[in-house]
Amino acid sequence: MKAVIICGPTGSGKSSLALNLAEKFKGVIINADSVQIYREIKVLSGRPTSDDYRQAPHRLYGVMSIFKPCTLGIWRKMALETIKECDLSGHLPIICGGTGLYIKFLLNELSPIPDIPPSIKLEAREKLEELGNENFRELLLKNDPVSACRIKLGDTNRLLRAWEVFRATTKPLSYWHEQSRETGSQDKFFKVCLMPKREVLYSKCDKRFLDFVELGAIEEAEALNFITASPELPASKTLGLLELIKYTKGELKLSEAIEQAQRTTRRYAKRQLTWFRHQFDEDFLIQNLCCRKTVSDCFEEIVNFLG
Repeated sequence: MKAVIICGPTGSGKSSLALNLAEKFKGVIINADSVQIYREIKVLSGRPTSDDYRQAPHRLYGVMSIFKPCTLGIWRKMALETIKECDLSGHLPIICGGTGLYIKFLLNELSPIPDIPPSIKLEAREKLEELGNENFRELLLKNDPVSACRIKLGDTNRLLRAWEVFRATTKPLSYWHEQSRETGSQDKFFKVCLMPKREVLYSKCDKRFLDFVELGAIEEAEALNFITASPELPASKTLGLLELIKYTKGELKLSEAIEQAQRTTRRYAKRQLTWFRHQFDEDFLIQNLCCRKTVSDCFEEIVNFLG
């Protein structure tokens, strides 16, 4: 059983390449994006269009509700089941997305951490708001000194994650990172990483968000305005969502909301570039998706991989 993984930052052209590969190799595109998995967020997540669905089969897009967070474990189980179905039907599984943790977990590069109950996530966020980052980290220091010393004071998400893991499992995050992992699966995957030049990526991100607005992102945000009261839901971190909700409530002008959302997206894309560069060993790197020779070489490498 073999599969292709296409990863890279938001707006890098992953979906376009996946469609080309699916046409050439009789492929099925499997979602590896932590927002595109939610059915309520179609526009702002950049989910495949009707034309995309006609061009190639797609799986794990819009299959869960935002009220049931998709953990790493849930996604990996669904992805492995879908990969197996593709293999049995004679299709090439093409895992496509920018959620690096999904991909690393699929490749068994992350230790399994038990799922965190929503009640503990809410409790952790309330405690952080009550204590502030500095006092919250002091509390974490007493229970997980390794994580507390590693995490910067301003890194709210990592502080919360470390505390949530300890509260849910009574063991520090460092304990779980040291646990043994399964082995023997990485030779099944050919990994393609799209890493455009930063200025090219930023330009694409800006245009992409304007396209989202044209496609109905404002109406989508208005329907999801309740999510501001549920910051523990992963979907609340959807790029551009909170900015557009503020616009629908009259708290921002549309131009201000768009500018802020574009800036947030560019910053996220920058962090993704850095993350993939340091943590993901690709089999094939594409910096310019418009270069026919590069894409052709990628196809040739995949042919060799498939044998």
